[in-house]
Amino acid sequence: MSEEQNNELDLDVCCPDETAKAEPYHAIMFIDDDGKTNGQLWGMNGSLMLFDNRLNAENILKALNNPKLQLRGVTAKHLEMLKQLEESGAAKLFVIVGVTVLGKIEAIPLAEYSEQRSKAACPPPMPPRT
Repeated sequence: MSEEQNNELDLDVCCPDETAKAEPYHAIMFIDDDGKTNGQLWGMNGSLMLFDNRLNAENILKALNNPKLQLRGVTAKHLEMLKQLEESGAAKLFVIVGVTVLGKIEAIPLAEYSEQRSKAACPPPMPPRT
C-alpha cells in the first residue's frame, strides 16, 4: 500500500455503527434515515466534541433532542484519524468533561486532556523516608 493510500480515511472506522466500542471516547454523530453515519461529529463553535463519560454524552444527546444525532463509540484507530484531521487544521478536537449545575458545558482541548491523563497516571515519586 502506498503512503497516499495509507493516509486515506478508512470509512469503516470513521463511520462507526452502533456496535462500535468507545475505546477511548464517545461521540455524538449525525446519522441518515437508515441510522448510518457519514462520520460527521457533533460540535460547537467549530470544534468537534468527544466525551470521556457516556452519561455526559447521553445527557447532552437528550438535551439536543435531534433524531438525526446518535451516540457512537470512538475507537483508538478512529481517534488517530481524527487527530490527523486536527493536525491538518481541518478540525479542532475537545473533550467534554462535565456540565456545570447551571448547564454550561465544560470542555478542554484533546491534547491538554491527554496530557493531564498521562500525568495523573504517573504520580511524582514519593520522597525517601528518613
